[in-house]
Amino acid sequence: MTNRRVAIQQLLMIWAGAALLPSCFHNDRTVTIPLKQIHIEPDDEIMLAELAETILPKTDTPGAKDLSAHLFVLKMVDDCYTKTNQENFVKGMQAFESFVLKKTGKSFTENSPADRQAIIAELDQQKPSQEGMAFFYQSTKKLTVEAYATCEYYLTKIRGYKMIPGKFQGCVPLKTA
Repeated sequence: MTNRRVAIQQLLMIWAGAALLPSCFHNDRTVTIPLKQIHIEPDDEIMLAELAETILPKTDTPGAKDLSAHLFVLKMVDDCYTKTNQENFVKGMQAFESFVLKKTGKSFTENSPADRQAIIAELDQQKPSQEGMAFFYQSTKKLTVEAYATCEYYLTKIRGYKMIPGKFQGCVPLKTA
């Protein structure tokens, strides 16, 4: 009788341990927004955020990272790019990280802001192509600027967006020509 109780207790402890073990190895880092067409790692999202911040850094106005421009870039690539361009974007992202690692010996996120500026200055000299790193960089740059130019902060605080251009004046005397 006691052997059976001990065996059942040990079996329950093993079962509970097996049920809890996967949660010990769970990685809490995930991509911020759900993407349907492309697959990126959390480190790729961090690198993309730093690249966007390097393109549009924070000054007296918010930078690209503050306005989540990198999430806009990912969503636009996921929703609006063709399958071929999505694949080229992801391949270009990997090629970009390899290029930076080969050039500096560190990943893009580990480099100083001055080194990041030097890297993107070099990429600005390259001609954009449909494949590879140049496509990734040019797409990221274009979409980062678009994200900034269409964000609420820019439209309300900097540009002074008005929903209706001009002022409506219902009673205005007509002048003869």
